[in-house]
Amino acid sequence: MRFQLLGPLRVQPTGTPIQISARKQRTVIAMLLAHAGRAVPIRSLVTEVWDGCPPRSAVPNLHTYVMRLRHVLSAADPPAGSRLVTSDGGYLLLVEPPELDLFLFEEQLARARKALSGKDLGAAEAAYAHALGMWRGTPAQDVPLGPALRNVVADLTDRYLSAVEEHIDVQLALGAHRAAAGRLRALTGRYPLREHLHAQLMLALYRCGDMPGALEAFSAARHALAEELGLDPGAELRRLHRAILNHDADPGPAGVSIINLLGTQPTQRLRLLPPIPPTFVDRPQVLVLATTALGAPPPADQRRGRTPSPAHPPDGAPAGQGGVGGVRVVALHGGGGNGKSALALRVAQRVAGRYADGVLYADLRGSGAGVPPARPVEVLGHFLRALGVPGREVPVTEAEAAALYRSMLAGRRVLVVLDNATGAAQVAPLVPAGDGCAALVTCRGVPATLDAVPIAVGLLEEAEAVRLLALLAGGPRVAAEPGAAADVARSCGYLPLAVRAAGTRLAGRPDLSLGTFAARLRDRGSRLDLLPGVRSCFRAGYDQLSERSDAARAFRLLGELDLPEVDVAVTAALLGVPTEPAEAALDVLVELRLLEPAPGGRLRMHDLVRLVAAELCATRDTPEERSRALRRARRATLRHG
Repeated sequence: MRFQLLGPLRVQPTGTPIQISARKQRTVIAMLLAHAGRAVPIRSLVTEVWDGCPPRSAVPNLHTYVMRLRHVLSAADPPAGSRLVTSDGGYLLLVEPPELDLFLFEEQLARARKALSGKDLGAAEAAYAHALGMWRGTPAQDVPLGPALRNVVADLTDRYLSAVEEHIDVQLALGAHRAAAGRLRALTGRYPLREHLHAQLMLALYRCGDMPGALEAFSAARHALAEELGLDPGAELRRLHRAILNHDADPGPAGVSIINLLGTQPTQRLRLLPPIPPTFVDRPQVLVLATTALGAPPPADQRRGRTPSPAHPPDGAPAGQGGVGGVRVVALHGGGGNGKSALALRVAQRVAGRYADGVLYADLRGSGAGVPPARPVEVLGHFLRALGVPGREVPVTEAEAAALYRSMLAGRRVLVVLDNATGAAQVAPLVPAGDGCAALVTCRGVPATLDAVPIAVGLLEEAEAVRLLALLAGGPRVAAEPGAAADVARSCGYLPLAVRAAGTRLAGRPDLSLGTFAARLRDRGSRLDLLPGVRSCFRAGYDQLSERSDAARAFRLLGELDLPEVDVAVTAALLGVPTEPAEAALDVLVELRLLEPAPGGRLRMHDLVRLVAAELCATRDTPEERSRALRRARRATLRHG
C-alpha cells in the first residue's frame, strides 16, 4: 500500500485511492500515520479528534471510527484491515518505510545531504529534487487538525523549507542562478519571514547582474521583518547587503549558505519561533524582567520610565540578575492559561538580536490534556535536524543526542525557547551548555532542581483584560458597552485564556450584545461551556494526579467546598486525614498551580479552576462522600474562625 501525508491525505492500495470521507476518521488515520510505527494512546486520539473538547461519548465513538477504518481498508485490500491494530492502550498503524511518503522524503533528504558532504553536487541536486517532488501541498491539508497534528504540520513545514533552502544553495553552487531567482521570488512572497530565502534571492539576482533587484530584495526583507516581528535583518542579510553595495565580485556562498560545503555544519541563523498571537496584550513588568535577565536592553518606551524598574520586580521575582553570561535559564511560571507562552514569544523576539546564531523553539506539551509530554530525545532530534544533522545521523539515545546537541551549540550564540515544560528531567537535556547560549522556559511551577531565574506571570489587570477583549471582539463594540465588557472580564477571572475564549466567541456572534453574553457567563453552571479550552487547560494539571491520591481528592472537594481561601486545617478535615498528608496534598496542588498562595499562609483557588474541580467532584465522588467531607470542613472552619 501507499500512504501519503505530504499534501492531501491519501491511502492507496493497488489501484484507486481509498475514499475516507468522514472528517474524524481522516484525523484518526493522519494521527496514526504521523506516529507510524508507534502506538498512539486513546487519550491522545480523543484529544486530537475533538480538538481538546471531547464529548462524554468520545471513547466509544473513537472505537467506532477505528472499526469503520478497518472495514474501509479491508474492503479495498483484505489484508490491509489487519494493519490497524490495538496496542498498549491505543492504536498502531503498521506501515513499512517504503510505503509512507514521509519516510521516503527523509530517506532522499539524507541521501542528498550525504552526497553534499562528499561534494557531489550533481547527485545532491537530483536527490533534493526527488525529495521535494514528493510534496503535493501542505501536509495533511484536507484533515481537521487537533493540537498534536498542528505541531506535526508545523514541524514538517519547517523541515520542507529547510530542504528547499538547501536545494537552492546547491542550485546556486551549480550556477543555476536564473532558475533559482524565479523560484525564490515565489518562495519569499509565501514565506516572508525566512531570512535565508531572502539572502538566496539577493545572491541569485546579483549573480544574474541585477544589482537593483538584489537591493530591492533586501528592502523587502527588511520591511517584512520589521512589520511582522519588529526586528532588523540578521547578520547574514546585512553582510550580503554590504557586499553588494561594495560591488564584491562574488559575495557568496560561504556567508549565506545553510550548508558549509566543506562539512555538515549549518551557518544559517535559526529562526524557529512560531508567530505571536496578533491579539497580544503586553505585560510591561514581566517583559522588562525577562529581557533584562536574558541580557537585552528593555524596549525604548520602557527605558523612558513608563513602566516600573526591574529593581522592583513583581511577585517576588529576583532583581539585579542579568546578562547571558550570568543567567542562562529564565523560567516564566504561573497557572494554566496565564499567557506564559505568548509572553515567551514576545520576549524571544525582543532579545533575538543578542543571539547571532538564532532561536530554537519547542513545545514540550506539558499542558495539553490527553497529549503526552514531549520526550527529550524527540525534541533533541528536532533541534539536531534544524542544526543540519541528517535524519539518519541523529542519535537514537537521549544521552548521545544531548552530547551532540551541546557540541554543535558550543561557541555559538543561540536562544532556546522551551514552552510548556513539565519538570527538570524534561528540560535539563535541552539546556545548552555554552556561555553564549540561553534558555527561556515556560512552566506552571519552577522545578526545584532547575537553576533558573523565576519570573511569575499572573492574571491580567482589569484594563488589560478589557483591552484584550476589545482586540478580539472589536473596539467600538466594547466601547459601546464598557460596563458589560468589565463584567465579561470579571467572569473570566482576568485569565488571558478565558478572556481570549470569550472574545473569540463574541467575534463569531456579532449579533450578540456584550450585556447578554455577560449575563450568560454569570451562570456558573454553563460558564465553562461558554469558554472553550479553559476546562481542558485545568484538567491537564489534574490529570497528572493519581485519581485516588490525597491531592486529587483535595482538589475535587475544594471545588465543592466553595470557600474563597483555605488552610491546612480545613483541608485535613475535608479529607479526614492528619495535618501532614493534607499539607503534602496542598503542596502538590500549589506546584501544579491549581492553588495559589494567599496572605497569612492560606491558599486560594481561581474561580474557573473551582468550577472544573466541582465538575470532577460531582462525577468522581459519591454524594455521601461529598456530604461527609463538607460537614467535617465546616466544623473545622467554625473552630478555626
